[in-house]
Amino acid sequence: MAESTFAAIQRRQIEITVGELLLTDDFYIRLEIAERLRHLLAHADPSLDITQLSESAREELIELGILSPPQQ
Repeated sequence: MAESTFAAIQRRQIEITVGELLLTDDFYIRLEIAERLRHLLAHADPSLDITQLSESAREELIELGILSPPQQ
């Protein structure tokens, strides 16, 4: 299934939010941003293609426990 335009916009929003997370070192702000990322992914369009996220975004989401590591 091809990614919808709406899903592409959501993917970009997730990328931007991960960027915000990487720019802060405040523990409580990081918690809030991580929760926002969980919310964005939980309510994302079903056609959202997680594999199109940047490698650094995927790594950060895996580190936060939001995404599971890729299967080998």
